[in-house]
Amino acid sequence: MVYKRFHGSLSAKLAWKDLKNEPILSLCLVLGIVAVLAPLIVIAGLRSGVLTSVRQTLLEDPHAREIVNISNRSFTDQSLKQLASRKDVEFLAPRTRTLAASLFMEKPGDLGSGRHIMLIPTEKGDPLLQNIHPFIDSNQEIILSDSAANHLHVKKGDEVTAYLNRILHGEKQQVQFSLKIIGVAPASITDQDSAYVTLPLAVGIENYQDGIKDWPSELKNLSVPPQTVYSGFRLYTHNLSELPALDADLRKSGIDIVSRAGDVEGLLSLDQRLSLLFICVASLGGVGLCISLGAGLWANTERKRKSLALLRFNGFSALDLILFPMLQAIILSLSGAIVALGAAFGAGQLINILFSSVLPQGHSLFLLNNWIIFGALGLTVAGGIIVSLLSGNRAAKIQPWEGVTAL
Repeated sequence: MVYKRFHGSLSAKLAWKDLKNEPILSLCLVLGIVAVLAPLIVIAGLRSGVLTSVRQTLLEDPHAREIVNISNRSFTDQSLKQLASRKDVEFLAPRTRTLAASLFMEKPGDLGSGRHIMLIPTEKGDPLLQNIHPFIDSNQEIILSDSAANHLHVKKGDEVTAYLNRILHGEKQQVQFSLKIIGVAPASITDQDSAYVTLPLAVGIENYQDGIKDWPSELKNLSVPPQTVYSGFRLYTHNLSELPALDADLRKSGIDIVSRAGDVEGLLSLDQRLSLLFICVASLGGVGLCISLGAGLWANTERKRKSLALLRFNGFSALDLILFPMLQAIILSLSGAIVALGAAFGAGQLINILFSSVLPQGHSLFLLNNWIIFGALGLTVAGGIIVSLLSGNRAAKIQPWEGVTAL
């Protein structure tokens, strides 16, 4: 009498021992997987490295996500708040009129070294200044550009004297006040003679020069009047992918702006094209890998047809025989994927060494990230399981009586 019970653990042991008993055949199947998979992993690593390098270059530039209007217009406080409330806007700072956005500064006791410094309003959360100083919390504090600091012969912690002039009713007037330097912005942020100041200070200087308000006795008394109208803005998106769409929206509304949207669109287009190329190559390689592994498993099933029939005769179920090639496929595909990852990693390191002299410091042409590693393992094993179902189906159709002839 034939008893058919599930023998999962026994099927696993037999599948493993069968592979061990035929090492040459098993090795050939593993090498076949490696031959197809390793080049695909190298291509994926090159795609990842190129895109990461380009993206890193853009992200290292603090102005990559920046949009600035290039002509003076009238922007109400409400319109700028509405723009800043968009989900794709991380930070927005108003700008005052260009002609009023400068201040003559010099180092105390160093007469003749002064020059006009362009003023850039800033607020808490400014992406340009996050690595320099959290924020400017006093109207008397400024962050100078490296160029301005060198020309004025000052450094962080020093003070400068600012001179503000205007002509009102035919009379020339001047006020002077001290400003403390709490940080110096590197040339990567700006190469101009500029100073990042609070919005109340920038607006106060503009209103004083326009004759709208007199200069207060103390800088802490400066504030932004209600219904203030600004001549421009600078804003930053949360990430690079949001920049092109926001750039297009602002241009459609008639605002003249400048941004790196073209560079970002080029990066996104490169990402799409490389992804499409990789999908095409990976699809062809994947089909070849599945055919190679499937043919090997099918041939192995046919060669062991009588042995499998004997297992059926001794109580193995159809499910047990389906598991036999499936478990072998998992072992072979997992082994092949691991070896392929090792080979691809070695090739990738060689590529990085060969191109290290032409790449920026800290950048790699080949990058093997977790997505590629787990993707290669998962997809290879999944493909092995799928193709093993054909052999498993073939094995499941073997009848117990076929094993009688083998006795």
